[in-house]
Amino acid sequence: MTAKTAIAAHRGGAELWPENSFTAFREAARLPVEFVEFDVHVSADGRLVVHHDPTLDRMTDRSGAIMDLAWADIAAAAIKGTAGDRPPLLDEVIDIFKPTGVDLRLEIKLNAAAAPYPEIEARVAAELEAASMLARTVVSAFSLDTLARFRDIAKPGHGCIWLIAPPTLRHIGGIASALKLAQDFDIGEIAPRAPDVDAAVAMA
Repeated sequence: MTAKTAIAAHRGGAELWPENSFTAFREAARLPVEFVEFDVHVSADGRLVVHHDPTLDRMTDRSGAIMDLAWADIAAAAIKGTAGDRPPLLDEVIDIFKPTGVDLRLEIKLNAAAAPYPEIEARVAAELEAASMLARTVVSAFSLDTLARFRDIAKPGHGCIWLIAPPTLRHIGGIASALKLAQDFDIGEIAPRAPDVDAAVAMA
């Protein structure tokens, strides 16, 4: 069987445009890629905000944790390197890619306290379902519990991906243990860092 390589525009194409910006997403929608990857947080008033970090500090002209800010305050921020793009909402990113052949690879993030946002899995699933994009979305997270909650709520057609940071991989004892945990949680794919994967593991 020949494996097919799928290409994703990471954070909307962060090597080409300011990450997770309207500019990046609109340009990425025209690329010959299979997926666009992006990250979702929740504002203090429950809006699903597309932004990588749990705070606005690094990528915008404002500061503060997304979990502590109302959407009106987040919408007043401008992403650095753009002509004033504010952070997008999930439904706005969906609107850009729904008419295209580019599917979604959505990472559910933890908040600034490194804890799950309450009910984020259900909120994300509901928004994807309402837009008829659930089957075109792969959901990823560093938390197995987050993925299990999402899977139980949404049962997405493309499954879930467990992102494994090097410290986590060391803590659990390596790739073999990661595969066993993923099987126990009924998670179909794992994504360790490239240096942690050798040819034998890739062919397993």
